[in-house]
Amino acid sequence: MIAVPKHRSDARKNNLLQQGLSGAFVSDGFKSLPYVPTVKSRLLGGLRLAVKDVFQVQGLRTGAGNPEWHKEQAKSGYTAFAVDALLGAGAEWIGKTVTDELAFSLAGTNLHYGTPINPACPDRLPGGSSSGSAVAVAAGHADIGLATDCGGSARLPGSYCGVWGMRPSQGLVGGVSGFALAPSFDTVGWFARTGEVMEHVLDVLSPDKPGVESCEWLGSSDASDVCDPRVRHAYNDLIRTLKDEAPVNWLPRGALPLKDWAVAHRTMQGAEIWSQHGEWVKCRGQALAPFIRERFAAISRLNFADVREADRLRHRARSEMASMLGEKGVLIVPTTPDIAPLLGSTAEALVDIRERSHQLLAPAGLAGLPQVTLPWTTVNNAPVGLSVIGGRGFDRQVLRAAIRLEEIIRGRQGESDARRLND
Repeated sequence: MIAVPKHRSDARKNNLLQQGLSGAFVSDGFKSLPYVPTVKSRLLGGLRLAVKDVFQVQGLRTGAGNPEWHKEQAKSGYTAFAVDALLGAGAEWIGKTVTDELAFSLAGTNLHYGTPINPACPDRLPGGSSSGSAVAVAAGHADIGLATDCGGSARLPGSYCGVWGMRPSQGLVGGVSGFALAPSFDTVGWFARTGEVMEHVLDVLSPDKPGVESCEWLGSSDASDVCDPRVRHAYNDLIRTLKDEAPVNWLPRGALPLKDWAVAHRTMQGAEIWSQHGEWVKCRGQALAPFIRERFAAISRLNFADVREADRLRHRARSEMASMLGEKGVLIVPTTPDIAPLLGSTAEALVDIRERSHQLLAPAGLAGLPQVTLPWTTVNNAPVGLSVIGGRGFDRQVLRAAIRLEEIIRGRQGESDARRLND
């Protein structure tokens, strides 16, 4: 196994990176949009927008985290729907952000551009592949970070960097329109520092989608079991607190076969990724970082029987999650099983956290469900996010449930602070 690069200083000198700003931005188009967008409203007026470098933007090349890929692309003749909609609602263009190479990693590293610096804990990874967008928001360089999510890229970095992140229902928001990783899993996603801004972005990208007013809280021992003991304790304690607000129904242990679903998700995703990019990798593989090249080599060996079984499990996951959640159910789980790994962690440690993270990220990804991560707690001064997952198409309900959860968490933290002051 090959370890990932430790930090931005390990990256080769590359004029594609905008210097400073936590290493979050690429230089192409930084604070210089090549065209004048048509502004139709001011809903996002005054909010600064950072865009992951996989979206088409008129007059710019899409780099997808790899200099060779960037060099081969023509300047785009159009702007992706999500970018155009946000700019059309008055958001201020800041620039494109660094992504893991070809968006094929959850680590948040990039050998060529470097690893964006996690503002919440600079000695730890920011998470990927939407690393730059999450870091830009967490560091205050942007108010909205446009992302994509295939296997967790709009959720895991939010957890690691201590910001909000959302993966909407599959197909709710218009396509990425630029770089496809695994098309049947790819979604547009976004980061923000507040639930209010998250909701404004949803209003722009998917207007006139009313949500169900009430919801039913669900907890999961299967999710708890995946977590580090400190995260598990915080989760179980939170669920007990929620019972003071409304009943919380614990799913029966085994209701979420997370290991099986994670394997199915990785297999289906891997097959699609190889179908999309295998030919390019065969010709340009030496342009990739060794550990990314190694991941492509692994998915090139997937066999038909495994893919067929994974597809069967995907259909099962969709059916079981739909039955479990219905119209009102919202499942509360930790976004990640642990805090972000330290920079320079061993390859074995990174594989372990990636595989356990996949177990918590797979249900929404496999079933095409909306998931929102919000800032929650810290372990060793590093953040861990909390997630709300709901039924397909009930995105607004999921986001509002997450906002309500934040109110409960803040109230609880305020009570704890008051007790300490009175002791």
